[in-house]
Amino acid sequence: MLSSKERVLMAMNHEEPDRVPMDYWAWAEVNDRLKERLSLKDYDELLEYLGVDLRTIRAPYVGPPDCWTGLRDAKTIEDLEKCEFPDPDMFDYSNIERLCDRYSHYAIMSGAWSPVFCTASGLIGMETLMVKTYEEPDFVKLFLEKITDLFYEQSVRTFQAANGKLDIFFMGDDYGTQRGLIMSPKDWDEFYAPHVSRLFDLAKDSGLKVMLHSCGSVSKLIPRFIELGMDALDPVQVRAVDMEPEKLKAEFGDSITFHGGLDTQHILPFSTVEEVRAEARRLIEIFGRGGGYILAPSQEFLPDIPLENILAMYEVGRNDV
Repeated sequence: MLSSKERVLMAMNHEEPDRVPMDYWAWAEVNDRLKERLSLKDYDELLEYLGVDLRTIRAPYVGPPDCWTGLRDAKTIEDLEKCEFPDPDMFDYSNIERLCDRYSHYAIMSGAWSPVFCTASGLIGMETLMVKTYEEPDFVKLFLEKITDLFYEQSVRTFQAANGKLDIFFMGDDYGTQRGLIMSPKDWDEFYAPHVSRLFDLAKDSGLKVMLHSCGSVSKLIPRFIELGMDALDPVQVRAVDMEPEKLKAEFGDSITFHGGLDTQHILPFSTVEEVRAEARRLIEIFGRGGGYILAPSQEFLPDIPLENILAMYEVGRNDV
């Protein structure tokens, strides 16, 4: 029988493992309800019960409440060059290797989450960021560079602390809406690709696979993600425009692994147990041919999803039904 680590890495290398590997993301309320329902004592027991094959570890933040004040208040390039920005040593890396050893049976994902676009939008507002992209492009490029510097150094320290025991660099940003991209492919390539490439290269130099998270319709950017070195795409928001499983597998299935896809917008909250099982089987059949699939939800499990439907999804993945 394969270990979880072996199962995940086979799938990411486009080989078919003994069963589809699985992952899990949920709100804390859902975790608590599942643990109570199943009489489980903690989160690790829940993941083990479900058959989840990956574990995600991060260096927790231990710095002051708001480390972004300087960047938030910067108005000019001169302000950016003078301001004090967050220190990567505001994170605690001391338990990284211990957790890697604890979860050595599983595929381990880590590194700084690195939401460059979302962080920039949160600091100065998305509308302001978009306007400055056209009116003050040099300001935006330096602004994004300063943000990326923190994430890059966080990941450097994380990878060093792990001592070669990580498998996947998992970073995330959101470039898509339900209908299309938030920005044009040209703007993404000019303003964001250099920073994504920098982070991907760091992971590759550390011998890691790269998984990128982006919600929404991002099919137009997938070729660029692949060129930059992406190995897996999460969360595969299948109800967004041009994100149909058949289309994605046909166009990109030879190049990347798909992580996610079980629809949390409609199927999981509103369907019957049998309909959820049928959809899980359909995704495994489409995405899993020749490897290249990790079964997981298309977003986090929210409290509106019946527990029976969550459990049904993992029953199919485990081949229990």
